[in-house]
Amino acid sequence: MMITSNNIMKWIPHLPAFVITVGLNLLFFFFFIIFTSCFLWLMIPSTLAYSIIILISLGLHIFLFFIARRKSSQRLMVISIGGSIVPCLMLIFILVLTFIETDKSYHQEPNKRQSQVSPSGKYVLNVPIERTGDRNLFGFGEPYRHVKISDTKGSVLYRDHRKDFPGRFGTYWIWDEKDRAWIFGSDLGTFYYECTDGTWTRHGWVKNNTEKSIEPPASLYPSSNKKNRLSSYKKKRLKDYDL
Repeated sequence: MMITSNNIMKWIPHLPAFVITVGLNLLFFFFFIIFTSCFLWLMIPSTLAYSIIILISLGLHIFLFFIARRKSSQRLMVISIGGSIVPCLMLIFILVLTFIETDKSYHQEPNKRQSQVSPSGKYVLNVPIERTGDRNLFGFGEPYRHVKISDTKGSVLYRDHRKDFPGRFGTYWIWDEKDRAWIFGSDLGTFYYECTDGTWTRHGWVKNNTEKSIEPPASLYPSSNKKNRLSSYKKKRLKDYDL
C-alpha cells in the first residue's frame, strides 16, 4: 500500500494513532533503559539486553506490518510504522557508537576514571567490571570490579582476582603521590596496593595503623562519605583480606 498525493487525505485521520504509538514506544524504551541501568545489568549484560529488546520490538512491528498489508488496514500499518521508528533509531545509534571513539574519562568522576596513570608515569590503574565464572539465574556471571595494574605499554603487572567489590555497590579508586593504588568499596572498606621490589601486594587500611603511618588521599572518597572516610575496620577482618 503506497502513500501518494491522491490518497494522502485517507492517512490523516490515523495521525493520532501514529503519534501515540511513537510516544508509547519512547516511554517503554525510556523505562527499560532505566530498569537496565539500575537492576537488569546485574543479571544480563546491558548490550545483550538492549539488543534482545530491540530485535523483539522490530520483529513484532514488522510482523504487524505484513498483517496490515494482508488485511489492507491503514490503522494497523500506521501503528506498525510508528512502533518501529524508536527501535530503529536505537539500533542505528548503537551501531554508530561502535565506530565513534569517545573520551569516556571526560564524563567520569576523578575517583572512578579508568586508565589512571600513576604520578611517576610508570603504572596505569584500571578497575573494570568483569563477570565471574559463577553463573546466575540467566547463566551469566556476577559482576565484580577487579583491580588491574599495568605498565604504560599495556602489559598487566598485577590483577586482583578476589571478588570483594561487587558491581552493584559503589567503588572508587585513585593513585597517591607515592604510586600506591587505593580503592574504597562502600560495603567493604579501604585498601591499597603497593609495589615492593617489583611485587604488588594488597593491604587493608585503618586509621592510625601502627604498622604504617599512611593515609589515603581525600579525593578517594565520594562526597557522601567524606565524613566517614576515617572510620576504622576490625583488625580481624583485615587479616582475612591481607596477603
